[in-house]
Amino acid sequence: MHYICTREEMQEIDHYSIQNLGIPGIVLMEKAAMALEEEICSRFGPDHSVLILTEKGNNGGDGLALGRLLLARGFMVTIFEIGRVNAMSDSYRIQRDILTNLGVKIRNSLPEENFDLWIDAVFGVGLKREVSGIHKKIIEKVNQKSGYKIAVDVPSGVDADNGHILGCCFKADLTVTFGLMKVGLLLFPGAAACGTVAVKDIGFPKAAVEHVLPSSVGFDPEDLRMLPQRMPWSNKGTYGRVLLVAGSKNMAGAAYLSALAAYRSGSGLVRIFTCEANREILQTLLPEAIMTTWSTVQEAEELLTDSLSWANVIGIGPGIGQGVEGRTLLMTILREAKVPLVIDADAINILAGLYNGKEHPGWQCRKLFESYPFGIILTPHLKEMERLVGHTVSEIRSNLIPTAEEHADEKHVYVLKDARTIVSDGSKPAYINQSGNHGMSVGGSGDVLTGILCGFLAGGLPLITAARLGVYCHGLAGDRAAAAKGYYGLKAADIAEYLCEVIH
Repeated sequence: MHYICTREEMQEIDHYSIQNLGIPGIVLMEKAAMALEEEICSRFGPDHSVLILTEKGNNGGDGLALGRLLLARGFMVTIFEIGRVNAMSDSYRIQRDILTNLGVKIRNSLPEENFDLWIDAVFGVGLKREVSGIHKKIIEKVNQKSGYKIAVDVPSGVDADNGHILGCCFKADLTVTFGLMKVGLLLFPGAAACGTVAVKDIGFPKAAVEHVLPSSVGFDPEDLRMLPQRMPWSNKGTYGRVLLVAGSKNMAGAAYLSALAAYRSGSGLVRIFTCEANREILQTLLPEAIMTTWSTVQEAEELLTDSLSWANVIGIGPGIGQGVEGRTLLMTILREAKVPLVIDADAINILAGLYNGKEHPGWQCRKLFESYPFGIILTPHLKEMERLVGHTVSEIRSNLIPTAEEHADEKHVYVLKDARTIVSDGSKPAYINQSGNHGMSVGGSGDVLTGILCGFLAGGLPLITAARLGVYCHGLAGDRAAAAKGYYGLKAADIAEYLCEVIH
């Protein structure tokens, strides 16, 4: 697991390292420049021309120190100081004086010629206001130039807190960020301006990070060790019983994908609860699954009541429709189930309608949902979240983490699905998922996630751990599938297929 920090958190880590632990700021600056040099020299040789854009703060000081190191390597370096800020930081002044002593001339106007490398060392992590005036003109002009573009710490104009674009921003091919990943480098639209992101250690002590305790985290491959463990002395009952209430007439695929993913996630037994019309196709596609089917609403309610005591986790929603059948199934589960739930897709939309009072008040959905004591994972995409909480998609996308945190609690974990999925139980830290790719933007992908979450819960993982790890593994499986088959034409079943490789 790794921390992901905001602007204020990163500045506090920096300040604590310098003021409380005694690490000179100029030492951190030199290490930042060395980290930049390492990334550049791993990609380019000294026969390349470089323009470094600086302002008079510490981010600019990183750029000046980098310029000195690249000159020593034989690169053809030009430094342009925008220079509209009168006061220099102390570290910037030191780096500037060194370059002056070496006879390096710092330009105060943007050269017209092209360069192989354009390096943005203007604002960095600290920017809060919109980019305007001469800074905006220069950034926009540089963006139009050919050549490889590198951002120092954070592309100028990207808000490090949330990925918002502050007026305009430098569009990087590579961003070299220091110490910890920043939230704004992960969330869109800012993430689209970062290119490849390299997180480089420049010597912030662990004590400084633990003093601050950043408010977001991400997972790394070693976190797969949290997966439910298999035991030599075991049987199918050892690994949990998943009841998937999924599928309706002409919607058998959603039930199949969820059940397949639940098995691929380690579940010992999976029961599909669906309409009779799906029996033949599902038994053909997935003969391992137990089938319980219904023909009428009354029969569905009676059979479901009998099935609830069998399961130790229940998933509901994929393909059930939003008619009276789906509403009856959801309300029966909320009223009578006594195990953790995963609520997805149509079940979320039904919940939203009942929760907001648009259906018959006799359902008492709000009361049942809020008081459900056994734990619920909800997996809305942004439009579904809009229906649940009443905020617009635009408002939610601009505030992904706060939205998830506001509505989650220890009994209701939210998996807020977007290009970067957020997982929260209402407490810190929030989880920002970094696995997955745009090839997974395909029907059925969410059904696979539902099955994974159910499988991990059935294996005994706590609610928040199952949610985080399920989202992470879902994305990793999508990455494996894309590597093998490409982004175009990727199917949800491919994600389930490669889940075995991830978990193995």
